Amino acid sequence: MMKNNNNNMEFKEDNFAAIGIGAMIVFISLILVAAVASAVIIQTAEKLQQNAQKTGEDTSDEMKGKVMVLGGYLDDQANDNYVLVVKLAAGSDPVSTDDVITQMQCGTTQVVGLVGGGTLAIEELDDLDDGITDGGSMDIDRGYGMQITGNADCNGLTEIPVYIHVKGAGSTYELLQIDDRTDGAAII
Repeated sequence: MMKNNNNNMEFKEDNFAAIGIGAMIVFISLILVAAVASAVIIQTAEKLQQNAQKTGEDTSDEMKGKVMVLGGYLDDQANDNYVLVVKLAAGSDPVSTDDVITQMQCGTTQVVGLVGGGTLAIEELDDLDDGITDGGSMDIDRGYGMQITGNADCNGLTEIPVYIHVKGAGSTYELLQIDDRTDGAAII
């Protein structure tokens, strides 16, 4: 009798290596994509940091000489003199009064005030009794009277926009509200 030699063995193909190579290609691709993405993120973070630093420096420059207006009154209605009570904002450096410029808009006429030019005087509040003359410099811990000389175009106006500029530093905007034209009347 002869034996039937049926070998029921199935041969399996070895395809594990193909999956391993495919996985390795995908893995390397992911690493490359991650490297490019991280480079973009780092570059963006550097740009944001530089912008933030510049903004901080600009803000610091703006605040190093910022003038705050606390109040104001009409000083001499015939000559249109306006006195603003001011002080430097917190964090400001001392400011020379020569670096302060005012700008008033009286109708169609613009009045620019400069210390020493006869149109602007700044004096410490303690010294206002003897009139306002140029005080030399402004410090953060003191209040000041700022006398702005207007002109005839300012007479009769009920609202006068005023800008106070400090050279190389900040600017302040204030709208003078003039309801009463008698000496000492509040204008803010």
